[in-house]
Amino acid sequence: MPIFKKFSGKNKGLKQKLTIAFSLMAVIPLLACIYLLSPYLTPDFQSIASYAAIIFAAMVISILGLIIAKRIINAVVNISIETRRISEGDYDRQISLSRDDELGSLGHSINAMTQRIKTNLDELKNYGQSMKEINAEIQKKVTSLSSLLQIDEIISTGSSQIDTLLEMGVGKASNVFDMGFGALYMPREEGGNFIAKVCYNADNEKLAEIAIKRDGRGVLEGVIERKKLLYASNGMKIPKDVDNFKKAHNLKNFIAIPLYSDRVAFGLLLLGNRLSDFTYTSDDIDLVTVFAKHITIAIESDILEKKNKELATTDDLTGLYNKRYILIRLEEEIKRAIFYQRPCALAVFRIDNFKSFREASGEPASQEIIKKIAKVIRDNNIPIGRAARIGEDEFAMLLPEKNKKEAMHITTEVRKKIEKANVLNVGKVTLTVISGVSENPIDGTTSDELFKKAIASLDQPKVSDNNRVVM
Repeated sequence: MPIFKKFSGKNKGLKQKLTIAFSLMAVIPLLACIYLLSPYLTPDFQSIASYAAIIFAAMVISILGLIIAKRIINAVVNISIETRRISEGDYDRQISLSRDDELGSLGHSINAMTQRIKTNLDELKNYGQSMKEINAEIQKKVTSLSSLLQIDEIISTGSSQIDTLLEMGVGKASNVFDMGFGALYMPREEGGNFIAKVCYNADNEKLAEIAIKRDGRGVLEGVIERKKLLYASNGMKIPKDVDNFKKAHNLKNFIAIPLYSDRVAFGLLLLGNRLSDFTYTSDDIDLVTVFAKHITIAIESDILEKKNKELATTDDLTGLYNKRYILIRLEEEIKRAIFYQRPCALAVFRIDNFKSFREASGEPASQEIIKKIAKVIRDNNIPIGRAARIGEDEFAMLLPEKNKKEAMHITTEVRKKIEKANVLNVGKVTLTVISGVSENPIDGTTSDELFKKAIASLDQPKVSDNNRVVM
């Protein structure tokens, strides 16, 4: 009815609604006063119809006031409940109010504020996730840098064998990625096929079985021939031959990097991981390329060191000549001896039980023994002879103009002086020295033949006295 719509206050403000509600409820006392005064004002008003009309009017007015007040109270209670739940962290809550008054505006404002808080929290969560990913990336790069510095230090000091260094390099490079694996391929011999020299965590992929030919027809063969890296990740569009290569070796992601120096390829580094959802980034490629360069440096350093050793003529530890030099000199002396029909002998010495001594006493004590024995051999060499260290525990003396008998006499004297120098009884393991002698042309006409003959004499069955000279 129009009158009820007018008093409902649907489109009015909260202040107006409260005014209407309290005004309506204030009419009741007024009606009560009128009722009490009615006998004095209008005596005919005491009829039953008049009383009924007054009571009905009072009830209607009271009900209208209660309805308006209840709507206001319910709205306030609803806002209070939803606000408490929102304050407890349930930001998916929404205040449902279809009102155009101040309570409706308050509800819409709280909903908007809740939505902004939720949006800010989502942004903060995304920011935290981004920071976590950035920190993980930084940590990965710091770890990789530490590994590179460690490899650099080992290369610069030359304190590790090349095999150990390559195993370390491939392992560190593989660990750049989660669930990573790797393999290093190098030629078995000069000009030969590339085979796996080092494999790391690659049993599932069977990378050790790969043999890379030099014909350039396969995937890895093409990488070596073109000297250009190749990478493929899961879901990446790749050529059919690369896809077949991945399937054949159960590879999800891999990157192949050629190793070369002076335009000559001497190796290939294959790295990968087993992650299903993975894509190589430019940073990933740059990082593993740096590892490949360090491995290249390690191999180049080893090649250079071997060349230097080949060119060197002396042993670093003892100062005696090395095996390469003594072989060259022996070959020259054999030719001279044949030309002048003169004898030429070679004597070799071996320290028995040296391996056991080194295990029991350590490397420093072992090196000290080697240096002391080398000094005795050098000091007692003949004027035109040459003394050399030809192995870890072996020495040689080139004795021009000496036959086998004279050579045996010289080696016996040297052995006795080693004993007198008291350099063999310095540890728990007793050391002995044995020597062998060969002569040209009785035992051979080349340096290799004389060497083999003298070394073979050392391997004859031992007698009770290991300090001996054998022919």
